[in-house]
Amino acid sequence: HGPDHIRDVLDNAFALMSGDNKVHELTSLDLYVLALVIAFHDVGNLFGRKNHREKLSEVFDWARGTDAEARREKRLVIRAAEAHTGIAPTGSKDTLNEVASTEHMNSVTIKLRTIAAILRFADELAEGPQRTTDFFRTQVGYDGHSQIYHRYASCTHIAIDRLTERIRVAYEIKLDEFNSEDGSLDTDALDTFLTFLFGRVAKLDDERRYARFYCTILSVFKQTNVAIYFSYGHEILSYAVEFQLDDLVVPGDSEGTFSERYPDKCEEVGGIVRSIVDNLRRGGETHEL
Repeated sequence: HGPDHIRDVLDNAFALMSGDNKVHELTSLDLYVLALVIAFHDVGNLFGRKNHREKLSEVFDWARGTDAEARREKRLVIRAAEAHTGIAPTGSKDTLNEVASTEHMNSVTIKLRTIAAILRFADELAEGPQRTTDFFRTQVGYDGHSQIYHRYASCTHIAIDRLTERIRVAYEIKLDEFNSEDGSLDTDALDTFLTFLFGRVAKLDDERRYARFYCTILSVFKQTNVAIYFSYGHEILSYAVEFQLDDLVVPGDSEGTFSERYPDKCEEVGGIVRSIVDNLRRGGETHEL
């Protein structure tokens, strides 16, 4: 989470906003706030990863001061940065919804929720071999909890392709890294890793859908393309898995009735109808509901 990560997130934000010859709607002041948010969003990790967002405030004061102008910047930066992960102060997982659509600074309107969405997705896409080191990973070893994350980073390659409206992810899995001490392939370890990998793919695509809902700049990204490749020793294997996750819905293809797909909505409507019926049976007026 040092300078290299900040650079990656900045590069991702630029790629997410540009590349199709269209002018995004962010002002220079929006971009200034976005750059500040990217610079500060993970500084709390200096004090440890747990609850790192809560430490942002004191680091910001140390770096930017506490005069009136800095305090205004701080409020906007913290509100946008808080939404990049975890749970909102209200307890909701819908952190972007908790960010005001617009704010203001220096008498200029700031698109704060858009800024928060760009940060969140750019941060999600800042994954790859640059997040780890092969020498330390294979020769020294990370602790048990971190090991699988570093293994995932080592084989992950992400490209933001705005022109074709997709996020492209390629995985280069080196199978001999899963060999047991006797030289045979440890299939249990491989299965565990693939389960983890698919979980990360699902999270990435969820973040794509989430970000594009709240940010028109990101609405262009309609799919996530995934390709999984394998090698063993010095040999590149011909086996590969390729698929895409997208938002396409073909009318008539959805499985299940409305009540099967949205049971909570049906229960909510049913509850209201029951209340109306009960009130009418007691001779009440509908306007009393």
